Amino acid sequence: MKKNFKKLLAISFMAVFVISTIAVVGAGYFRPNNQSQQAQLTGTPEDNYPPDKWTTFCQSENGTKSTKYITEIKIPTLCTQPLAITTDPSGNVWFAETNTGEIAKYDPVTGAFQEFQNPSWQSGEKSMIWGIYYEPDGNIWFSDSQHNLIWRFNTLTKDYTSFIFPKTANQSQSLPQMIKPDGPDLIVNDFTGRKLSIFSTNQTGPDLKTVNINSPGAYNFTSDMTVDSGGNIWYTVWTYQLGGELVKYDPQTSQFSNYTLPSGILAPNGISIDRDGKLWITDTASSMFVSFDPNSQHFSKYITSPPQALTYGNASGLIKTPITRPYWNQFDDKGRLWFNEQVANTLGVFDPANDSLVEYLVPSKNPNWSDCGTETDCGVAQVLDFTVAHDKVWFPEWVENNIGMLNPAVPLPFSEVVSASKITLQRGQNETVTLTLAPKETLTGPVDIITQQTASPQDLIVRTSGKAVILDKPKTISVNLSADDFALSGTYKVLVSARYQDITVSRYITVTIQ
Repeated sequence: MKKNFKKLLAISFMAVFVISTIAVVGAGYFRPNNQSQQAQLTGTPEDNYPPDKWTTFCQSENGTKSTKYITEIKIPTLCTQPLAITTDPSGNVWFAETNTGEIAKYDPVTGAFQEFQNPSWQSGEKSMIWGIYYEPDGNIWFSDSQHNLIWRFNTLTKDYTSFIFPKTANQSQSLPQMIKPDGPDLIVNDFTGRKLSIFSTNQTGPDLKTVNINSPGAYNFTSDMTVDSGGNIWYTVWTYQLGGELVKYDPQTSQFSNYTLPSGILAPNGISIDRDGKLWITDTASSMFVSFDPNSQHFSKYITSPPQALTYGNASGLIKTPITRPYWNQFDDKGRLWFNEQVANTLGVFDPANDSLVEYLVPSKNPNWSDCGTETDCGVAQVLDFTVAHDKVWFPEWVENNIGMLNPAVPLPFSEVVSASKITLQRGQNETVTLTLAPKETLTGPVDIITQQTASPQDLIVRTSGKAVILDKPKTISVNLSADDFALSGTYKVLVSARYQDITVSRYITVTIQ
């Protein structure tokens, strides 16, 4: 692929996936090829793209890669483009193929794949399939954004049934996206149709019978949702680059409560709720995620570590402040928050119990989706979804035709301890916190010390005593935190990270400036 085309993809892709499926569906890449003009070349889904796009959309490398934390598995059929993914109670992995319209199954015990042909899917069609849900009775429900459908796949009979998703009155388009349980029913967000739709799984079709909740305000997008223990539905509405609101809807009273999202949160896609009823939102337009306490009605900002240079490349020199773009999020049974950092090619897990963050780099990279120039070990595999189940994290690699498995039980290569997790500074004051690292194995290279913060660098200056540490024995790093004489008062998060090869281990320090 020519270098200028790679640059164009790197720049345009940011807009394409930040505003999610609306841009993807409208892009020329997702229109079916005219088979009368293009002969079949391989007899596989790869033919849905011209040969010069195969390495971009199908896979850039023939094999798979693995690390001590992540194992990749190649899907036998070429160019399926896996996206929505889930598991069943037996531990089988089910995922949707956006380039075939099929549901596939992977058995981790036997290593066998099964792909179930969808006879209703037209040859050459493609669709972003974001939402998937495995129902206890064995039915799998998934959304079809291109064709405005909700599908049901019966895992026993292997039959597919489609239902027409209703358009919102006075809206030119609808886009069913994520699917979540809401008691005995299912709920789906209409990303561009400004509504949520609740439906019973006892559908006969062809039209999906729904109860609709119209989103408040004039925001362009209605994103992911979650349901609290009281049955209230929480979700986000937003306009690209202008921010939005967190919305609470009470089905008993039909009342809305709206909470303006913090400044800088511009594409709030993922949302989950923890055991204490606190909401967690991931922002796909930055490197941040936020929490919201319904009792205090207070938001707290968090930030990830910066992406590794090999994920974004920057051959053109145009990327001045690389970001990670956290997309969806989900809690595991240990109370930890997982999220996919889309353009950092990373899966992150945040533990609220000790304010720690661990980020795992996905080994495969496709250079056609980043500003990689001539570099080959560069790019992203487009991890656009994941699921946490049976103590494993399963995820798709949309442009590498792989699924991956992350094992969080694998020990980290070193421990990390900070001397203080909370400090208070007056304007003009500074304080030093220590970071102690201790190796748990023999390390073959340096450990990089990195800091990020939610405060402006004009308000809070962070300096460390070292940038690269040879960790052959326990080492202590000084982290100096200095508040400017005219700093804005507030509470901020400073992330202190230690990065070794494909793993980044971090701790948050809460800094209050008075």
